[in-house]
Amino acid sequence: MAGKLSQGIGAAGRWLVPSVFAAGCGTWIGGAVEARAAVIAGHELEAAATVGFLALLGIPLLVVTGALLRGLWAAWAPRELARRIVDERGAAPKLAAWLFVLACDAIAIAWATFQGVWALANHTAFKAISVGFIEPVIILGAALLLVVVSVPATRAVAYLLGRVEARWQRVHGDRPLLTPWRILWVTIAILVTVGEAVWRFGIKPKIGPFDTAVFDAPLFGLTAWGVALAVAVRLPRRALGLATAIAAGAGVVAITAALYAWKLEPGMTLEIWGDRPAAGFAIDMLFDLDDIRAGMSLAEFQPVAKPDSPHPDIILVTIDTVRADHTPPYDPSGAEMPVLRQLAHVGVVFDWAFSPSNVTRRSIPSMVIGMAPDRVRGRVVGWALRVDPRHVLVAERLAAGGYDTAGFMCCEGFWGKEFHTGLQRGLEHLEIVPNGPELAKRAREWLEERDRTHPQKPLFLWMHILEPHNWTVASGEGRNDSERRRFYDRSLSQSDAMLGEVLNAFSHRDPGKAPIVIVTADHGEALGEHGHPYHSTDLYDSQTHVPLVIAGPGIPQHRVDETVSLIDLVPTILELAGFEVPTGQGLDGISIADLATGKRVGDPEAGTAYAAMIQDRSNPGGIRMIVRGRWKLIENEGGSYELYDTRDDPDELHNVWLQNGKTAFELKHLLDDRRRAAETSPFE
Repeated sequence: MAGKLSQGIGAAGRWLVPSVFAAGCGTWIGGAVEARAAVIAGHELEAAATVGFLALLGIPLLVVTGALLRGLWAAWAPRELARRIVDERGAAPKLAAWLFVLACDAIAIAWATFQGVWALANHTAFKAISVGFIEPVIILGAALLLVVVSVPATRAVAYLLGRVEARWQRVHGDRPLLTPWRILWVTIAILVTVGEAVWRFGIKPKIGPFDTAVFDAPLFGLTAWGVALAVAVRLPRRALGLATAIAAGAGVVAITAALYAWKLEPGMTLEIWGDRPAAGFAIDMLFDLDDIRAGMSLAEFQPVAKPDSPHPDIILVTIDTVRADHTPPYDPSGAEMPVLRQLAHVGVVFDWAFSPSNVTRRSIPSMVIGMAPDRVRGRVVGWALRVDPRHVLVAERLAAGGYDTAGFMCCEGFWGKEFHTGLQRGLEHLEIVPNGPELAKRAREWLEERDRTHPQKPLFLWMHILEPHNWTVASGEGRNDSERRRFYDRSLSQSDAMLGEVLNAFSHRDPGKAPIVIVTADHGEALGEHGHPYHSTDLYDSQTHVPLVIAGPGIPQHRVDETVSLIDLVPTILELAGFEVPTGQGLDGISIADLATGKRVGDPEAGTAYAAMIQDRSNPGGIRMIVRGRWKLIENEGGSYELYDTRDDPDELHNVWLQNGKTAFELKHLLDDRRRAAETSPFE
């Protein structure tokens, strides 16, 4: 019995050897493609660890897949099957018929699934339970219908192809047309052509720009795996054993390097995640990236306290999709926002503040990291950006400086655990609520409870309100421009009420102990300007000129007409919190605390703000802008430029690029500097 068991194990091991060899080859080739930059830079350990992370995930998957494929090949016995469907002259019309019908079936199921999903999205608001029950019914119904018609359809197609084959042979002297090899190559060519057409004309226009570079390593690795698997089953046993032993030894070395990096070099692991997409995917699957990041000491981010400087509570409220010219600090006839109006009466209003981009997933990370949007590294997940874990967020810096930190956010897609965006890092207390009034209520109750415990630490609280982003959901699109503006303003008024709810938690405090309150927005909203009804379409002021109001102890009532950028928030918050502004590559923004406190008078012709549309899933990208004082330069994709005097031409209707050569040249030079900066690593 033991002998038979040993023989069985030996046979299974020999059966797996080709799969192990092929998996090792595929992993090494894919890893080499992924790690080529590290090899060129002379970072051998990082290159080995990159291959190792891929090996940890790829080798088991490829070994199992290879074994299953070989098992299926043996079970299907394709040579015997070919003898049954190929006639005595070498023609195989039945094979062609089955492939044709199977392709039609696949297209039909894909079409039914696609249409079913769209119908469910329209009629169920895409509720998970409804989709979960109904979508399988649609797919199974389509599959059952196709099973019923497949056999008669195949017979009909085979009959027609048989007639074609017979006629061909009468003309060409019994030479077959539909040979298995011809059918195979024609099938591959059709699949590639149809796949490319579907991708280019059907899928890509719907999902927007897509970076296919992430598939380089997997494509090379899978190709090498397939070739190695085909070769391995034909190699002599001794040669295959030696090759497999070499591949296994190399794999052990690479895996050891990966485990070393994971355990002892978390910075290297984070760098591999950020710069190597396939290895980064493996790290995500096998390890908890947040735990790796959390293992880095907060002391690395600790800001230096200014001597004798107070550390006041700081409340940052970011409201999604707010254009400045619809709020009372900028237009008294704008939306009814009494709380923001009052903050403007007692604090500072920055007349010309600009967001870093025109979409949340690019602006918010840029704002809380303090870096230009095209220098913030990360990957798009859902509708958010998963920021590279090497970036340091303002909440992390304040937590390291001794602050209690809290976040009250909408929504899960940006701050929840599922997508691991990293935006929640540094927030010791985090609540995520999609409903704005409920979110504000929870924030107020938490603040009141915290006050009752007499905390010893200062507080940094960040709240993000979403309601203006969804202004059409509550009110509808509007029948004309006037109605659209009124509906949009209504959402701003609702957000103002939420702001008031939170600030009511501090109403009992003496003015000298009140928090510093910062209210701003991640981007604006077009309401028909330049032909665009919403945001993420251009970089005109309707989408980038946002409110920025700061009020609290040490902030006198005044206005600043110098241009500022929201990437300046991080250094400004740190300085207002009583810390020195950090220096180095980690920040692109500059502190505007001196403007907020009135220590420096703003210059209306000075100050710069930069914004960029970053190419990703729903944003075509390719547009950048620079603002200096009154002048704004927009660079469009293709190299055309627009120059506007935003003071004399607030609607940006008159492009004076050709009339103001000196200003145009200076601003273009600034844009070129920004482009070069974006090409450098933010982590060196």
